[in-house]
Amino acid sequence: MNTNILALASGLSDHDLLARIGVLASREREATAELVAHLAELDVRPALYAAQSYGSLFGYCTKILRLSEDAACNRIEAARACRSFPLIVDLLTSGAMSLTSVRLLRKHLTTENRYTPRHVKRAVWQRDDGQCAFVSPDGVRCRERTFLEFHHVPAYARGGPATVENISLRCRRHNQYEAELFFGARAIHPGRPTQPTAAARGATAATDV
Repeated sequence: MNTNILALASGLSDHDLLARIGVLASREREATAELVAHLAELDVRPALYAAQSYGSLFGYCTKILRLSEDAACNRIEAARACRSFPLIVDLLTSGAMSLTSVRLLRKHLTTENRYTPRHVKRAVWQRDDGQCAFVSPDGVRCRERTFLEFHHVPAYARGGPATVENISLRCRRHNQYEAELFFGARAIHPGRPTQPTAAARGATAATDV
């Protein structure tokens, strides 16, 4: 029962709790990447979900898999991107990309801008000291060192190249925040009435790789 899971978690030491959370997060990413890969295959076999009385992969995901509409859209977009760029599966598994970032970047991806060389990633990681490089307007740098992602400034949509000078580390929250500045909050959170501010519309934001 789920209550037993809570009891087991409450009985863990501080060290074991943190270690267990890390393992579970890794498994969640692996499971998500595996689901995306299988949805990519299901997408090219429409007769399978049609036989279940569903006219779209979206309907199958929301009704049979019981995913929310947003979760279904993210996974379907990622699945379709993976067919053209299989590397995305590995990036989802490692946490280097999120489903949201794949969904936002899909229309901008080409064979020229999908791949960021390993030597560039190593140099960026060393330069940023393995820490989110976001700096607030008053000069305070984010201290986050987990769930880091590589992103472009300017973004892919503005032709940002995969170079050391144009890539910087961001934690997932700040990577999404800057994506909201660039793409607009409505594009990332469909249905949310908030409009980007004038400052946000003029800002140069970035998305992860």
